[in-house]
Amino acid sequence: MNVERWLKSRTPYWQSLEELLRKVDKQGLGCLDRQQLQELGRLYRSTSADLSRARALKLSADVQVYLNNLVVKAHNQVYQTQRNRWNDFLNFLWVGFPSLVRKNIIYIALSFVIGMTPFFISFAMTVHDPHFANMEILHGKPLVPDELWTYAESKKMWTDQVQAFAAPSSGMIATNNIRVAILAFTLGITFGVGTCLILIINGLSLGALSGLCAHFGMSNQLLAFVAGHGILELSAIFISGGAGLLIGKSMLFPGNYSRMDSLKATAKDALGLFGGCGPMLLVAGSIEAFISPRTDLDPNIKFAVSLATLVCLFLYLFVPRHKKSAQ
Repeated sequence: MNVERWLKSRTPYWQSLEELLRKVDKQGLGCLDRQQLQELGRLYRSTSADLSRARALKLSADVQVYLNNLVVKAHNQVYQTQRNRWNDFLNFLWVGFPSLVRKNIIYIALSFVIGMTPFFISFAMTVHDPHFANMEILHGKPLVPDELWTYAESKKMWTDQVQAFAAPSSGMIATNNIRVAILAFTLGITFGVGTCLILIINGLSLGALSGLCAHFGMSNQLLAFVAGHGILELSAIFISGGAGLLIGKSMLFPGNYSRMDSLKATAKDALGLFGGCGPMLLVAGSIEAFISPRTDLDPNIKFAVSLATLVCLFLYLFVPRHKKSAQ
């Protein structure tokens, strides 16, 4: 079989399919008449067969990616049904996101290791020498800010004042956590280096703060504060970090594809991982504002909330389930 002749003969059909899809994208499927609809279906089926042949012949990655994208777009138009966006969103949260977590668990586990290793090192160093918490990783930014040091030294929790304005602080806390998650995810584009740095810096900061509290006898108060929201918050950040590492891996090791094509192939999973973290961080922010800082609550209640979030999160992420059908 003459590959060049085959490509030359099939290209006009692919271009015709592209033109029909562009028209549908701009004006909707209703803009096509009966003949064009039939042509769309015929071109979709023939291009699907061409994709299979291209894979069998092991043609270039550019040809295979081009045909694959064309077939996917055509399939979505040929077999589209009336979409329920709300139902799609619920199905993503109910099935899609947990499935992505299970599929990419190795990257999330690596994100956990990259973040927690400096945490334990920083914790041990600060317990041994509390001045380690003054170390500046960024200029003018010590691991533990001076105001937090002052609170810990005076054996007071800096979170006590939050309970006086829980509602506004909920949004502020969630926004800060989302910022960290965004950085961990988006910096994956730096071949994963930026993601690793964000995880390491946050690990060092949290470890130094925990070590400083331990040094001043504040461990119980800190643990009672973190218990309620910590499981959800840290899980979301590590999942976002895993998404960033997934992007970094696609760029470092593109295989037979170009880096751009490898990134495109990975982007959907990475975006899905990151997108599913948003609701987790919003719930964590609410707990952190309304439950975690309250001094009038028995610490055992906060630990019970922590255990409940751990069990629920495990069941949510690791028990397979089926999509909900549209009503």
